Amino acid sequence: MTLSIREIRQKEILDAATKVFIRQGFNNTSMEDIIAETSLSKGGFYYYYKNTVNILHDLMKQGMAYRMSKMNEFMTNYSSVMDKQALVEMLVDKMLDESELMSVYVIYLQAAKNNKELKALFPVLVEETLSLAYKDIKGSCIGDFKYYATDFMIFFMNTIILGCEILDARDNFKKNRDFFVEIVKLYFDYFDRGDIK
Repeated sequence: MTLSIREIRQKEILDAATKVFIRQGFNNTSMEDIIAETSLSKGGFYYYYKNTVNILHDLMKQGMAYRMSKMNEFMTNYSSVMDKQALVEMLVDKMLDESELMSVYVIYLQAAKNNKELKALFPVLVEETLSLAYKDIKGSCIGDFKYYATDFMIFFMNTIILGCEILDARDNFKKNRDFFVEIVKLYFDYFDRGDIK
């Protein structure tokens, strides 16, 4: 598949933004910092993106597409249809994943604490993720991700993701992956009983 000029330029911008956000953090990154990492002129750059929030949003969308790809890869190798066990495994995989896009997601979570525009983006990202999952994951249907959509599970997963990146706990967490599998199964049991607040 051949990319259009627009897609090539957007990819260049998003690749540059990923590098700069990881190196400097969101709050310390200006549009000029990202422009300097690209071959585009300032005017050419601003044709595609007006601010760093828009860039970060598109990076989050890239992260969603990456996650859907990983989930489909899992389902291709899974011996059954979408069931609770598959969902447990995929949720734990997401929490323990290591990628540049996960690093950018953590940068987003940290920056959202003190940035109203980024904070307002959070429910949009949740909705976009769920919508994408319903449409794009092999063998899934509406209702499969009801467990994932609670505030409790979203906050729990983000806490583990933050620990992996900020506390450098990923290796330890991976060694204890079975524990996370059991915790998520327990969460599902609580959810099914109506005990999740």
